[in-house]
Amino acid sequence: MRSHQGTQVHIFGQVYTLRSRDDGERARRVAARVDQKMNEVADRGAGADSYRIAVLAALEIADELVRAEDAADDLCARVSEKAAALNRSSTTRRTRRT
Repeated sequence: MRSHQGTQVHIFGQVYTLRSRDDGERARRVAARVDQKMNEVADRGAGADSYRIAVLAALEIADELVRAEDAADDLCARVSEKAAALNRSSTTRRTRRT
């Protein structure tokens, strides 16, 4: 098991030390995504309050996550349907041979 590592990241002008079992690169990627989203929200004029900007950024990131989960669920359903169809086709072919 990996020990918790500390990685310094910059988010919206602040420095944070993130501790994670994952490598520092993943923590930097996650922080960069949060920083990017907060800056996008701020650039749209959401106000100077960093708390409000953080909440709006979190909502946008959560929306992206839910959309990705929905897409993954749809993909899993389509794969299951295809697998079932292949299974039925394979069963039909075996039945015809006997």
